[in-house]
Amino acid sequence: MKRFKIFALWCFILCATAGIPRAQAQQMTETEFSAAPAADAGNVEMADTLRQDGKIYVVVTVLVTIMAGIVVYLVSLDRKVSKLEKQLKDDYVNR
Repeated sequence: MKRFKIFALWCFILCATAGIPRAQAQQMTETEFSAAPAADAGNVEMADTLRQDGKIYVVVTVLVTIMAGIVVYLVSLDRKVSKLEKQLKDDYVNR
């Protein structure tokens, strides 16, 4: 049940934040975007180039894949540790 809650929370966060960059980029026109102040966090030249080329979605996909791999690894590691803890507890009780 604990793993399901963690997975559900992770999916909710992923779904909730997935549309934010795309929606903000589509709402601003080219002139509004170029007229934004230099101190604006959204005025990063590399990010603009990636957004224009559509490669930002490749970067996001790679990051999500890496995070999913880390979550899967941690869940499997938790299962192994839980199994070892149970085995150690059973061995200690049987003495």
